[in-house]
Amino acid sequence: MFSPSDRTEQVRARVLYCMSSFAAVKGDYQKAINYIEEGLNIDERLNDKPMVAADCRKLATIYDRINQIDKAVSYFDKSIDLSSSIGDEKNEAETLYQLGMFYLRKNRNEAGMQTIEKVLSIARRIGHQKLIANCLGSTGEYHLQYGDADKAVEAVTQSLEICRQIGTPQYLEAGLCRLGMAQMKTGEYDKAEASLLEALEMSRQLEDKYPTAFDLMILGDLNRERKKYMEAGVYYEQSVERCLELQNYNMLSVIYDKLYQIHRDNNPALSLEWLEKGILVDDSLYNLGMHNQISAFQIEYETEKKEMQITTLEEEKRLVIWLGIAGGALLLLTLAAFFLLWRWTVQKKRLAESQRELAEQEKHLAEQQIKQLEQEKQLIATQAVLDGEVQERIRLARDLHDSLGSILAAAKYNLLDIKQISMLGEKDVECYNKAVSLLDDSMNEMRRVAHHLMPDALSRFGLKPAIGDFCDTLPAVQFVWYGDESRLDAKQEEVVYRIIHELISNALKHSGASHIFVQVIQELNRIAFTVQDDGGGFDPETVSTGMGLSNIRIRVTSFGGIINIDSKAGEGTEINIEFPLKVEDAHKTV
Repeated sequence: MFSPSDRTEQVRARVLYCMSSFAAVKGDYQKAINYIEEGLNIDERLNDKPMVAADCRKLATIYDRINQIDKAVSYFDKSIDLSSSIGDEKNEAETLYQLGMFYLRKNRNEAGMQTIEKVLSIARRIGHQKLIANCLGSTGEYHLQYGDADKAVEAVTQSLEICRQIGTPQYLEAGLCRLGMAQMKTGEYDKAEASLLEALEMSRQLEDKYPTAFDLMILGDLNRERKKYMEAGVYYEQSVERCLELQNYNMLSVIYDKLYQIHRDNNPALSLEWLEKGILVDDSLYNLGMHNQISAFQIEYETEKKEMQITTLEEEKRLVIWLGIAGGALLLLTLAAFFLLWRWTVQKKRLAESQRELAEQEKHLAEQQIKQLEQEKQLIATQAVLDGEVQERIRLARDLHDSLGSILAAAKYNLLDIKQISMLGEKDVECYNKAVSLLDDSMNEMRRVAHHLMPDALSRFGLKPAIGDFCDTLPAVQFVWYGDESRLDAKQEEVVYRIIHELISNALKHSGASHIFVQVIQELNRIAFTVQDDGGGFDPETVSTGMGLSNIRIRVTSFGGIINIDSKAGEGTEINIEFPLKVEDAHKTV
């Protein structure tokens, strides 16, 4: 039983515990530590073990926030051991949960998840709904981070349902934030935005700056995923303001890096500014760690120094020892100073290299643009030449058909009229028949030439019938068509037909082939064709400047195609060509 004075002290310890919580929410961590340490001294003096365990857990949480790792782990272990010794499963489970989250933040994922699973089992056994919700939420966050989005959504949804049943704003805010992160991972951006905005509104009403800063950072991540970089920057900068108020440099370093990333491509100067701020924060964190180590060393040194005064003998022995320690400390400080100088030099070089790389990238980009413009200019000129060639072929075919064809036909009819009105001898009849035969041969040859200049089947029926007609006139050629038979752009049909015509003509003229195989494959977004012969072959390097191959290469390049020639002397030739097609350029003409 406690005496009245002890009761008063007990109440005072509870008040100090609450004041510590308020100070932590406001970001005044040193004041929070002072309050809780004073309450811990009272609870230890009263031997109130449950409250001592709770005080140790609170201290561990605060030290974790300010990145004093050793003290955080020490108080976590002390709270767990004390709770276990008095059978306080509730406090033991809550402390284990904090320890598991600590492991996860320090990338000790296996230990963290094992601890969270252990806590979830205890929480379900004792019916601790808030702790069940926290464990499920943390499990969801873990799966989000390591890629199992379905498990993450399942765990987070279960956690949020429990949070809504509980109704506590802090738990509901955490559940909504986790749900928004899960929805963002699965691509449900609108739902994610609604969940995160609701979480942000609740955290602002709670006036807890830490979850507010976190919610703003996640909203920035969402807008960055949606490529809304301006909105993302606004959220990140608002989160930076909260982190500066909280003095939470770990989160601040992460956000500075995110700001650097989103501005790196479109605003190099601003990205460098955020990069410099991130480097300064990283250096501050490093200096804070060094300061904490040196402070701990100084406290230990002073304590040991006082104990040395007990006896003269101990004082002499300890003096020698601590002279060595002091020398070691001086050496460590010297090394630390050199390390900081080296690190500053490295960061400065990195900044200079980044600026140089940006300048080189801009120069390279400008050169690429100039090169692209030159290529486009060359392609336009090539296309104009090809268009002119097509028009000239059309004109020549029309002139042959309309002019020369009419003249030859008129000559034939005149000869027929002469035969009817004249009496011809046997020799004259023979000469007359030869003349008519020569006119027929001339008219057929004229039609063949006009047809090859501009085949009627190509313009009326399309690529497949035109190639088929041409190949049917040549006994040595076998033609096969696979895939879609839809009409292409007129210019592209003309180019493909001319290339296949030229390749077959080259094979017949120069290779001595007895068999030529033509294969065409048309798909939705490409057309590819192969012309293969069993002739004598050739070396592509030695004839690459020839007129036939040169024209073919120009035609292929002008339409963005690819040509591949596989030929060796005495082994035949295989030429493969592929053109890209745009769906909107194809027309379905039957």
